[in-house]
Amino acid sequence: MVSADGLIAISMTVAVFAGAWLVARAMTSVAARWRTAQNATLSENSAPWLWRMMIVLSAPLAVWLGPRLSLGLRERIQRELRVAEIDDGLLPHQFLAVALSLPIVVGLGALMTVGTVSVALLAAAILALLPWWWLKEAAARQRLEVLRELPTYLDMLTLSLEAGGALSVALKICTERAPDTLLKRAFLRVQGDLRAGRSRVEALRALAERLDSPAVTALVAALIQADSSGGSLADVLRAQSEQRLDERFARAEKAAMEAPVKMLGPLVLCIFPCTFIVLGAPIVLRFIDLSP
Repeated sequence: MVSADGLIAISMTVAVFAGAWLVARAMTSVAARWRTAQNATLSENSAPWLWRMMIVLSAPLAVWLGPRLSLGLRERIQRELRVAEIDDGLLPHQFLAVALSLPIVVGLGALMTVGTVSVALLAAAILALLPWWWLKEAAARQRLEVLRELPTYLDMLTLSLEAGGALSVALKICTERAPDTLLKRAFLRVQGDLRAGRSRVEALRALAERLDSPAVTALVAALIQADSSGGSLADVLRAQSEQRLDERFARAEKAAMEAPVKMLGPLVLCIFPCTFIVLGAPIVLRFIDLSP
């Protein structure tokens, strides 16, 4: 018969092997999901290299978040990613996985390094807001670039239409020699949609949805209205160009009026103290030398 010690040893051996098997199976599943997410991330990735690295590191969380992400939050993140032109390399659940995992990792690292809970919470709070701030700023820069370049493209489209060309020909002419900008890529996408068989209305609506700018939305609405009513597209583009130019001058005047207010902080904090030091230091040194 087997002794009690032998039964205990056999039971412990079986438990160890069962635990090792379960751990190995779990690690294999996580590794498979990691490889799947990494392969999906690396194909045609337009995200910055730092984001690509963080996407790979947070791939298991992104796989878990994928089917659990609400539709409203997914559409909101997707819209900002599309405006920032990184929607090809950064999906909404990947962005949310990075935004969730980054503060946790940094907070735990700060807690183990510093040993203070308040510092760890502060670092985690800052890192929790950083991805959302970066995405908002990237989308805002792209919208500002659209507002700056739209009048020029509208003028070129108007001239091409007034010369007798169709809208597709005008788009080709204005993008043929233009620099590589967001608007050029957007108009090239419209040309591709037209060549693929989409109607003009669908291609223009896709343009407004992708850029998500009030100026482009108003332009697309005016073009669709003129196209459906049989009006002149050149007249519509001419009016839109003049309106966009007036808005650009108004923004420039507003920025010029805000410049003195924005310069007040650096003047008070940096320039005025240095000026007082330069002017007052010789006087103070002179008094020090004359004092007995």
